[in-house]
Amino acid sequence: MSRIFLVLLLCFVLSSVTFLSGCDVSAERELKRAEKALEAAMEVSADAHATEDYNSAEEYFQEAVELSNDNRVQEARAAAIKAKLKAEDARNKAEERMRILESEMDRLGR
Repeated sequence: MSRIFLVLLLCFVLSSVTFLSGCDVSAERELKRAEKALEAAMEVSADAHATEDYNSAEEYFQEAVELSNDNRVQEARAAAIKAKLKAEDARNKAEERMRILESEMDRLGR
């Protein structure tokens, strides 16, 4: 009976370790994704053409970094995801505004 218990316990421990080793215990992945999204937004001048969304993304990113430094992982992940989404919105809006400006300039013959 005790041998069966030990085998089951060993299986449980091994499966738990395997599961936990695959889990990200930090918000690093989301922070990197948010940072890349902010960089992509900056490449299309989102800070000038979609200022509100870009600034919001930066604020969420800073919040995520601070939360991560405080080991508040779940909250840091959530803030990083919000930062990424806002940065993507800012990039999309900036690209659209640039297309509109270019078409207006073409229409005016410049």
